[in-house]
Formats: sequence, structure tokens, C-alpha cells
Amino acid sequence: MLRRLARGRPGSWGSWPARWLVLCAIPALAALAALALNAFGNGQLLALLAVPPALAGIGAATPRRPVAYGGVMLLAIVAVIPFAAAPQLWAAAISVLVVTAISAVGAARSRQENQKLADVTSVAEAAQRALLRPLPSQVGPLELGVVYLAAAAEARVGGDLYEVARTQFGIRLIVGDVRGKGLDAVEIAADVLGVFREVAHEVYTLAEVARRIDASLARRPAAPLEEFVTAVLAEIDPSAGSLTIYNCGHPPPIVLTRGSSDSQDGASLPRVTTVEVASPALPLRLMSLGDCSGAGRTVALRPGDALLLYTDGVTEARDSRREFYPLTDRVAKLAAMADRSPAGLLDRLRDDLLRHVGAPLDDDAAMLLAQAPAAWNGRAPQPTEAAAR
Repeated sequence: MLRRLARGRPGSWGSWPARWLVLCAIPALAALAALALNAFGNGQLLALLAVPPALAGIGAATPRRPVAYGGVMLLAIVAVIPFAAAPQLWAAAISVLVVTAISAVGAARSRQENQKLADVTSVAEAAQRALLRPLPSQVGPLELGVVYLAAAAEARVGGDLYEVARTQFGIRLIVGDVRGKGLDAVEIAADVLGVFREVAHEVYTLAEVARRIDASLARRPAAPLEEFVTAVLAEIDPSAGSLTIYNCGHPPPIVLTRGSSDSQDGASLPRVTTVEVASPALPLRLMSLGDCSGAGRTVALRPGDALLLYTDGVTEARDSRREFYPLTDRVAKLAAMADRSPAGLLDRLRDDLLRHVGAPLDDDAAMLLAQAPAAWNGRAPQPTEAAAR
């Protein structure tokens, strides 16, 4: 066992357990040397031998570590038998045994609790992955890309959601964020995605899609008012070259248009347009409490334009100085450096976001990018804004 603990990389001092075991043996060796020289013949230093097993139990994944350290300390006590009085030896041995037992039991219970937490988290993450189905790289004429960044370990199961559906009305997309985390958030996300996948093929307008989802959430048993979902719905009509947005209290989408006169290192910067609506509707589950008449807007989507939908986990990510991530400022520069594919831009956005934060995210973050083709069936869209549906 000691050989296995001491095994490390070639040329190194061994692994951390091996180094810790050596450090734990130092008090035992010091006590042995002092007693052998009759400097402390009363055996008072033997009480130090109960310290290493106690420290070994802190953060131990299994009981083996404190038991191993306790065994080394007992061997040290056996070695000093000729130099110390029996009462001190018995007291030290009992102390080491009691402390080792307590540390081992604590490590075993901690392992069981951690395993239970890991099992629950794994179930929730599996359910979340099942809900967020992998998107195809292309739907109709659109190229698609998606990035999902999980939050820190203690809050990594969240309610961010996204989906794309090709319907008779156009290609419809949704990105949303459930308030809260854990299995309840995953359950609500499942309800939203289930209704969207059904009604997106049936109803004519995005407003009606949102109302159907809102009514479904309102019918949830004992649903409190604090249970809601911010979401933005989008519909891209390839035949008309148009983009329709319906916003339910969600961060506004971004459209990237090529051909800006600005440049960076000789690369053309796209123009960044935030697609705001006149008055966003209240979040899903609360829509009936407010006016939804100004929540929709239709604009032209030109060939080569890219639509970026995202959750507030992106824009509310903070760095060490507590400054938010400047998405609109960064996306144009990153788009100029990235290749033409949505995956290339999303990879750069993800890496840039993580560099900005410099630590695990506090909230889940999702980004969905839809890239328009070089031409809409050979026809360029009208440059004027269309009337909102």
C-alpha cells in the first residue's frame, strides 16, 4: 500500500498522498529521536502522533487514507516502547486509535453523501441532456450551431433550453431560461419544449405559440408566481427572407450583417444589430398579467446574416472586477476572426466568455446561432422592415 501511495510521475517526489504520508511521519520520527536521546523521557511528545490521522481525514475520499496514517503512527509508538513509560504509551496508542476511527468513519459518511449527491446530479444532467437534443448542423437553408455551458458544480443543473423546428410557416427557434435550478427547473424546461415541439407545427403566429406555452405552464399543479420562463421565439421565412421575433422578457437577439466599413487587422467587421421589440411580453406563465401587443417584430434577414439567440448567463457573466461580459462588443470582433461556420464563431465566443470570467460560471449559458445562406432561393430580401405579425 505504501508503495502504491508513493507512486507518482517519473522524476517527481510522488503523488500528494505519498508526500502527505512522509510529512505525517516527521512528528513520529521527531518523537522517536527525542525520546531516544532521553530529552523528553516522560513521553509528552507522543500526543502529537494523534494529529496526522485527524488531518488525513479532512477531505479524504475513502477511509483508507486516515487508516494508513493511523497505522504508521501506531508503528511509531511500537518503536518507542523501550524509551517511554507504559502509561504514556497506552494513552498515545488509545488516542491514535480513537482519532483514526473517527476520521475513518467521517470519511466513509462523507463518501456516501457525496455519492448520493453525485447520483442525483447525474440523473438531473441526464434528463437535461435528453431534453436538449443535439441540433443538426443544417435545417433547410440555415446552418446551425449551439453551445451550452454548465454552471459551477453546486449549481450546474439549470433550466436553459433551446430547440429548432422546421414547419410549414418557416423555421422556428426558441431559446429560454427557467427561473431556478435543479430538477424542478428541468421539469419546467421539459414542459416548455414539449409544448413548443407540438404547437410550432400547428399555429400560424409566434404569439399564439407563446400563448399556448404560457397556458400550459399556468395549468401546472400549484404553480407559484415565482415559477416562470423568459424566452425569445424566432421564425425565419426563407421564401420571404424575413425574421420574426416574439420576446417574452428575454435578452434581445442579435443579428450580424456582413459588409461594415470598420476593420480589425484588415478583417471586415460585421454590423451588430440588436433586435429589440417595442414592449416585451411578460415571461411565460405570466403573460396573461400584462400587455403583449408590442412583443413581436418582423425584420428583413439578408443573405449571409447570422442570428444569435442567447440566455442571460452570457451577458450577466462577470469577471474578477465584477464587470459584465460585453457580448455586443465582442461578437463583432470575434466574428471577423472566425470562419464562416456558426460553430467557428460559437467556439470563439465560448472561449472568450470563459477567459472573461476566469472561473466556473455562476449560471448556465446557452447560445444558438443560425446562419443564413448566401442567397434566399436566388432572391434577395427586401431591405425595408416588414410589418410585425
